[in-house]
Amino acid sequence: MSTYESYAEYYHDLTKYSPEGIASNQHRLDFDKQPSVFKEYPSQKKIDISYLLLLDRNPFSDVGIKPQKDFTNEEKYLAKLSTLLYFSYGITAIVPHAEKPFYMRSSPSAGGLYPSEIYVISEDYPGLEDGIYNFQVVNQSLAQIKKGKFKSGLLKATFDNPNINEAKLTLVLTGVFYRSSWRYQDRAYRRICLDTGHILGNIDVVSSACGFKAVLAGGFNDKSINEILELDEEEEQSLVVLPLIDKNNTVKDFPKALPSKLDKVNIKTPEGNRLIELHNRSNIEKFVNIPNIKIQSVEEKLSFCTKAQFDENKISFNWNKNLYTTLLKRRSTRAFSGESISKEELAALLDFGYHPELFRNETLDPNPDYFDASLIETFIAVNDVDGLEEGCYFYSKDGRYLRQIRFKNFREEIHYLCLGQELGYKASAVIFHTADLSKAVFKYGERAYRYLHLDAGHLGQRINLAAANLNIGVSGIGGFFDDQVNEMLGIPEHEAVVYITTLGVPAKNS
Repeated sequence: MSTYESYAEYYHDLTKYSPEGIASNQHRLDFDKQPSVFKEYPSQKKIDISYLLLLDRNPFSDVGIKPQKDFTNEEKYLAKLSTLLYFSYGITAIVPHAEKPFYMRSSPSAGGLYPSEIYVISEDYPGLEDGIYNFQVVNQSLAQIKKGKFKSGLLKATFDNPNINEAKLTLVLTGVFYRSSWRYQDRAYRRICLDTGHILGNIDVVSSACGFKAVLAGGFNDKSINEILELDEEEEQSLVVLPLIDKNNTVKDFPKALPSKLDKVNIKTPEGNRLIELHNRSNIEKFVNIPNIKIQSVEEKLSFCTKAQFDENKISFNWNKNLYTTLLKRRSTRAFSGESISKEELAALLDFGYHPELFRNETLDPNPDYFDASLIETFIAVNDVDGLEEGCYFYSKDGRYLRQIRFKNFREEIHYLCLGQELGYKASAVIFHTADLSKAVFKYGERAYRYLHLDAGHLGQRINLAAANLNIGVSGIGGFFDDQVNEMLGIPEHEAVVYITTLGVPAKNS
């Protein structure tokens, strides 16, 4: 029996991929037990919101699209919600298949398993009866789960977060565990939180265009929120609460993230139970202040390394015009050509992730919400970027420059550590998001693991959208040999690799 400072560190160690572990893993996919990627409410009232979409045609029914000039006042409000939900998590393409069609969505998901659900809690919102609704992705509708007013319960569950009181709509994003664990076993918790972070990235960029400000409320009493939604906690639990306030209103000051308990214990959890055990241990029962600690940046240890400064950004994404078309065309790239991208393009993608204030004139919110982005460190392996030497770099998100820490081409190593995926070998650049897990846990308890992966998914999705806008190929990778990545980057074992994003020129027909 091993002693760890936290269950999160235990979970992270026990769910690492290694060459030996992959070779000895006996897990085989049972397609007879493959879960549905949609939650169904066959007996519940459905409210069609597909006919209000900003599309040329209605992909969900033959009702068609109603012209905006003919909207009633209530439909104008419903159209905002329909647009937000569709471009955050809706179906943007249908791929025919012999067994059943595959539905592609506006946000990426590991293995196309889409383990997240979105619930809408309405109170005094025009056009929508007070109550709780599930977003029915498959037909762009809302299934009414419960009628009534639930704001008082939400306020209590979020420890009187004042932004809940401001909101007429509150979204709750949940994780349906088995949808992902069916394939990825206990490691699925990483994927579930990353995938939910992708949705947060979309909500963040779309909400402002719809007249909302989506405010993160990461600290809440999990059991209370689960009870409000009537979730079966063995199968599904809440991950994020998001009050939607009017974008012209001032966001009230309240912590985005709160810590959960942290007990140093002797731990031994059987395989197959680690995912749910980590999530349950990260639950919050009462409000606890965040410890006032400073987490040292990796950069302070790398100040001697050569600096490569990015020039002033001159690339425009023209989000005013291209936001919705970018979300519709976004796809994970399946193959790269091996050709180069430019230093300016790489800088623009990083700027959109880390410096949204540089794009104030493009109508997007210049202050996106993260739980604690200061915990995330960023390394970049450069294989073929015009204007940069090959090698491994640390990215200074504050200074907008790179520090070169290793000098060589890492194509072979990346190909190997990304489980032999060609994407790693032929990528022009590979972004690694990491975090000092032990210090993050000291600050936020077991819940730190949730926050880290949600934030990494959010950052990764901003980079995805920026790349799609510029027609640069991009694909996230959640499966990799953890310790080998640390060795390649030259970072200590306690620095956890959270997410990998590959960038490059798409191969033809990819």
